[in-house]
Amino acid sequence: MDIRFVRPEEVQQLARNVVTSFPSKTPPELLANMESELHTPEEGRYLGCFDDDGTLIGSILMMDFSFNVRGVMVPMGAPAYVSTNFLHKKEKIACTLLKVMMGYYAETGVTIGCLHPFNPAFYGEMGYGYCNEYSFYSPKPCYIHSFGDKSGLSYATEQDRDEILELYRRYARRTNGATIHPFMDPYRIFQQPYVVVCRRNGKITGYLTFEFVEVDHYTDMYHDLLVHEMVYDDLETLQQFMTFFASQTDQIDRVRIFSTDEYLHMMFTNPDSGENRAHDGAIQEIGRRVMGCMVRIFDVAGYFKQQTHCCSPVSRKFTLALDVKDSFQERNNKTFYLEIDSMTVTLRQQAHADVTLTTDISDLSSVVIGAYPLKQAVALGRIRISDPSYLADIQNAIGWNEKPVNVTYF
Repeated sequence: MDIRFVRPEEVQQLARNVVTSFPSKTPPELLANMESELHTPEEGRYLGCFDDDGTLIGSILMMDFSFNVRGVMVPMGAPAYVSTNFLHKKEKIACTLLKVMMGYYAETGVTIGCLHPFNPAFYGEMGYGYCNEYSFYSPKPCYIHSFGDKSGLSYATEQDRDEILELYRRYARRTNGATIHPFMDPYRIFQQPYVVVCRRNGKITGYLTFEFVEVDHYTDMYHDLLVHEMVYDDLETLQQFMTFFASQTDQIDRVRIFSTDEYLHMMFTNPDSGENRAHDGAIQEIGRRVMGCMVRIFDVAGYFKQQTHCCSPVSRKFTLALDVKDSFQERNNKTFYLEIDSMTVTLRQQAHADVTLTTDISDLSSVVIGAYPLKQAVALGRIRISDPSYLADIQNAIGWNEKPVNVTYF
């Protein structure tokens, strides 16, 4: 067995490997660009696993992002199109590739990574924990608040491209959990059929992307409006977007919105999803929680050399023994000592611990990114703490009080 980056002359094997793993979800553009990507990577690098005869039996697209972790932009590694040769399923090939990928990133100074899971349990066994969530809303236009003004809205033009991308990058730099990728960001935004911008005082203050979706009616006059992404700088911009949605009562049945805002239903007078999923005869479904990406620390020591700040000041100086269980990366499968004082976290080689936290790498990864608070992980038995009186201080030291937000995919 040989694990190395795929060569351009092996493109046909790679394409077959990806298509048979994702038969209905492989974008034609990915296949069209695959050979050029093997020559000059822009989207990412393909890591392959080959048998003794040189046949490709597994592959991963390794993508390099910048990742906002607790307010700090750091390098992030993301596997995509994790694929196993159709004739070699259940032979631990994907696990082997992911283990090699994690080690490669850790050795090159990339301490953390994300992925979009086809099966959270599968990647949970490899140390990935929950990260961000979306909310999916589908109100009728007549039940969306109209604020009377959408004068700043227009379709995006080619001349708006750089300003839209810069707006997104500013958003990512201030948003925990957001990512930046030079290739994927423009592809993600501008591949959509329609991109709408809000321009106020000569400056773009937000954008949204949408497409039309057929609905099951007796007439073809109605469609749903599916909003993939909505980024905005301020309330007035959001209000203009809502006014735009509210004005679509004559042709749009429902506005389907993928949103990172779990409170967006406050913009609807009736947030009922239309799925007829009432409970006890009257409790209506107003939206769905949708899983986003998963997160994993590749190198715990390296991570805490980058993340040396607390979310909030701790109430006392103390030393935390972080007892980490990681069956995939031996470098992490040990106890780490963190000295915490005021707003600073310092990694120590060895120290007397005041409190011990015992955790799987997956739960640690989720807690540090802010996917859920430490107290919930402890209450549900996912993480153990030797002295609960330190719980709030540990949360302030290594956790984060803003949930991660991410609108991209990889």
